[in-house]
Amino acid sequence: MIKDLRNIREQYPILKRWVYLNTGDQAPPGKYWMNAIKECLLFYEAGKIEDVPPYGEATHPFLTQVFFETIRKAAELIHACAEEVTNNYRIMTAANLIINDVLTWGRGDNVVFTDLDYPSIPYILLNLRRKKGVELRRVRNRGGLIPVDELERFIDDRTKLVVINHTMPWSGYTYDNVKEVSEVAHDHGAYVLDDAFQAVGAIDIDVHKLGIDFLLTGSYKWQCGPEGAGILYVRKEIIEELDPDFRNYLWADIKGRIPFESPEHDNLKHWDRPLVKNANKFEMGVNVTPILYGWEATLDFLLNIGISEIEYRVRNLGDYLISKLHEIGCKVVTPEDRRKRHGLIVYTTGNPKIDSETYRRFTAPPPNEKPIKVSLRYVGGVGGIRVSTHFFNTKEEIDYLIEKQKKILGEYR
Repeated sequence: MIKDLRNIREQYPILKRWVYLNTGDQAPPGKYWMNAIKECLLFYEAGKIEDVPPYGEATHPFLTQVFFETIRKAAELIHACAEEVTNNYRIMTAANLIINDVLTWGRGDNVVFTDLDYPSIPYILLNLRRKKGVELRRVRNRGGLIPVDELERFIDDRTKLVVINHTMPWSGYTYDNVKEVSEVAHDHGAYVLDDAFQAVGAIDIDVHKLGIDFLLTGSYKWQCGPEGAGILYVRKEIIEELDPDFRNYLWADIKGRIPFESPEHDNLKHWDRPLVKNANKFEMGVNVTPILYGWEATLDFLLNIGISEIEYRVRNLGDYLISKLHEIGCKVVTPEDRRKRHGLIVYTTGNPKIDSETYRRFTAPPPNEKPIKVSLRYVGGVGGIRVSTHFFNTKEEIDYLIEKQKKILGEYR
């Protein structure tokens, strides 16, 4: 059970003015990461950060201790080894790197994904089909769920990549059998890419137990951090086998001194070798130091609470919301089996017009009422009003949503 919920809620000032149930879109700003960013900027203003020359901190975030601390702590969050994790900014940027620069494709290869996957990766796949003749195999959802036997039916020996969204943004469906998907994919020589943006921070994910090859997240949804950070995980067994000619380096990873100060420095001879053999090989240089300070504070905050404690509360609040929605006659799109969902709950009044009016009224209520922050989302024939119950939310906030939804329904009946 999460202790000190009052103190936790005080980290999110917006909760005083909003019923904030929209973490699936973006988490409310947290004092812990905002204060850490301010601290970094004050260090800049002072001209030094502890004993590190200011030019190092200001211009090269990967020379800072915080760069490597965020990697270590992010690895702990997903039960990975530090060498398997690097800092990431956007899902799409990392997916572009993996799909277009790391993997090698031949005409007739195929990718398996679903019609509920967030469009950022299918958008990349469309170009892959146009440029390289790769076959796109899209698995259709069944009422917001993805049957794993159907997913497996699409995988064969020409499958190069299987893409999953650990939690579907449109239905809340969460895979409870990722390990099975990984085993089938690996039996056919395919890799598994897990877009876990809607899952990491809400539930406990062990990448080793799941057997996935790549995991991508951003920091500003369920991880409750600043925009501009996140996790790129690459399974250690495949780091070297993935396009050994793909090269990147971080100065801090280079063994021995960088030869810049040597009169003998040669920009071919001294660089004709792989310099990085960990996940930093795939780091894209898009992080900045102040954001990393905020990201480290976020990871400290989550790890201090405990991801298993967070998951327990998130799922229980999801249970409570589902039961209350049934009481007022709403249809829950999200699976009720808590193994197949967490706190991302999608429901509908049964009428898209009423759903749209509900969303409008929640967002812009009369002046004497608190706004209710949720989302309205559809894809693949499923969707509705999306509510995100995270660890800082309360049953009272859910009750408030139910009260207002019931009132709106009464106006149409």
